[in-house]
Amino acid sequence: MDEESAEVAKQTEPVDAQDASVDPVKVPEQIINDLKPPLDFVPPKLKRKRKIVKRKLGVSSKTEKTLVRTTRKIQMKRKPALGPVDQIRLDAKYPLIPDFDVGSPLSIDTPDSCAASLVSTDSDFPDSVIGLSDDDSSYDDAEQGNEDSQSSISGYTSMSSVSVTQSRDNLSSSLSEENGQIRQIKPGEEDTRPRRAVVRVSRFSNLPPFIYFPPAEERGADLPQDLAKNMKWKLSTITPLVVREALKSTGFRLIKSKSESKDWMGMWGKHMKSIEFSSLKATQKINHFPGTFQIGRKDRLWRNIRKLEVKFGVNEFGFLPQTYVLPYDLKSLRKAWKKTSSDVPWIIKPPASARGQGIKVIHRWDQLSSARPLVVQEYKNNPYLISGTKFDIRMYVLITSFDPLKIYLYEDGLVRFASMKYSSEMTSLGDNFIHLTNYSINKHCDQYIHNEDAGACKGSKWTLKSLWNYLRNEGADVDELLMRIRDLVIKTVVSGEGVVNRLCNENLKSTYQCYELLGFDILLDTELRPWLLEVNISPSLHSSSSLDVTVKGPLIREVFNLARFHFPSKFNEEKQKEMSKILGIEQEIGSFCMDGRLYSRVLSMGEKEKIEDILLSAESGLRQEWLGSILEDLKPCDIRQLVHYEDEQTQLVNFRKIFPTPESHRYLKYMEYPRYFNLLLDAWENKYSTNRRQGIGLDFAIPLQGTLTVDACLF
Repeated sequence: MDEESAEVAKQTEPVDAQDASVDPVKVPEQIINDLKPPLDFVPPKLKRKRKIVKRKLGVSSKTEKTLVRTTRKIQMKRKPALGPVDQIRLDAKYPLIPDFDVGSPLSIDTPDSCAASLVSTDSDFPDSVIGLSDDDSSYDDAEQGNEDSQSSISGYTSMSSVSVTQSRDNLSSSLSEENGQIRQIKPGEEDTRPRRAVVRVSRFSNLPPFIYFPPAEERGADLPQDLAKNMKWKLSTITPLVVREALKSTGFRLIKSKSESKDWMGMWGKHMKSIEFSSLKATQKINHFPGTFQIGRKDRLWRNIRKLEVKFGVNEFGFLPQTYVLPYDLKSLRKAWKKTSSDVPWIIKPPASARGQGIKVIHRWDQLSSARPLVVQEYKNNPYLISGTKFDIRMYVLITSFDPLKIYLYEDGLVRFASMKYSSEMTSLGDNFIHLTNYSINKHCDQYIHNEDAGACKGSKWTLKSLWNYLRNEGADVDELLMRIRDLVIKTVVSGEGVVNRLCNENLKSTYQCYELLGFDILLDTELRPWLLEVNISPSLHSSSSLDVTVKGPLIREVFNLARFHFPSKFNEEKQKEMSKILGIEQEIGSFCMDGRLYSRVLSMGEKEKIEDILLSAESGLRQEWLGSILEDLKPCDIRQLVHYEDEQTQLVNFRKIFPTPESHRYLKYMEYPRYFNLLLDAWENKYSTNRRQGIGLDFAIPLQGTLTVDACLF
């Protein structure tokens, strides 16, 4: 080993995924290989779909211009979204009608945005897709575009001097977090943070390791040059500073130019149209799932929640204020309006806006415009007040998979106050500084008070942990409140999981490609009852204060660790062994790089037969019919899901798993229909939630019998 390699090995000690006293679960390499379908296997359905897309779209400039003109015509003629009453009636008449994808429409401002550039699955991801298209959903990360140039009260500096096409080691300046602030490391200044290995071995042997994102007070150890140059992250127009800092500290190269935009590993961008996800490579990971506009758009969110409310009752799904989608619900709204007095306020919102844009509080019919799509919602005029001021809560929810559904709730968040004292007088309804809590609005008020202390209950923005401490001191039952919030979050995600799963099956090549961070905005009333205001599918990670950095810095690192990034598949077997030796990996890992076969959607005949049998048992509605049998004869697809699931659990720090849990089986009845892998994890949690070591120590190659130990083989 040369001196450079020895130095790297000295700095680099792999991050273990478990207690050092517990040996990794040993997995025979031959069984691993038997579990994996061929690397070059492409499902026939996907092959046909690629051919159809290529044939329809083509790649010529003439076709491109035609498509752009057609897109303009379609957008001009596009009708507003159906209201809940009309949609429920339509769904009853045509139960199999597909949902229209109103995700991010292709940008018509640049020729590169033509969908023809998306047909090749082997080409690099087109720049036109990155951050240039409006996803028609609630997202508040657009303010990120100005983040680099804004003067900040917490010592932020411009990123303009940082070249995004250079590796971390060649940058003339870098970023670090100190005392809850991101500061720029000037040229020649030494980064004194201690180094930490950026490789984490799996909980199970013979499986490839993961990239570890160290905390802000540390930085990643140097990587071998051959590996470092392939650590590419595709920049978008909304990639925020906290994300860039986490990536650069880990050793990623932030790339933007087309010449270097091939073979990138990850991207943090806006939501895209579902068809655009099919252009992603199986080894590329992005921060969205196709179809999450089903809960990100205010009109779609209401429609989905309303359908479940009609079926299961207001006691289960009455957490969203009564809503009407115009113009389709105009008659229903008029009837409801006549039944109320003139001093009852309503709040109007565009169906796909964020950051308070277009929101008004009204109380007269003549203030309402029915000429354009609007969401009209009952205004909750009994908010819980602190020091006479209204506030709402931003909670962060991470979804790492929709099938099986895996939901994590972050323990911290933001509490955002209005700038002026609350008033229920009709004359105050036009004052947004009283009735709206959006930071984008209130930061312009002279009475907005910045809070730099993350632990203090003062100013116009608190941390969520500070709010819980305040409410406990006031005698509130915070545990009960959190239980109701978790219930609200799960039901909201479940309301859109059917469409998301269909679009994932149609447009994704593997289960590796997606994860999603959501921002749930919640209002508390005087009874401390939580009300869902909206869901943001691109929550703002803009950090204008040290309080923001305190919350969002650790948040994004844990998101990346739970998303579980692999090293790029760029090296032969000999080179991979050399990398493992240099990085000090002693555990048997099989492949050092990403192995797409572990995330395959392909099922064998035996797997399909078992799935059909279990789902047939689940149709009876009796949980005991399948609860035990599903774990008796585990198939390779079962083992892959359980391995991924247990590996995720080792990375939980501030996130808490809220689905699946031993009690979450009651939510299965709300789903479109039973999904096999949801049943699998439900049975797993039911049996091993109190003794996970017993579960991960199972020898699944033999019938479940006798004593099970953690030293036994997973397979």
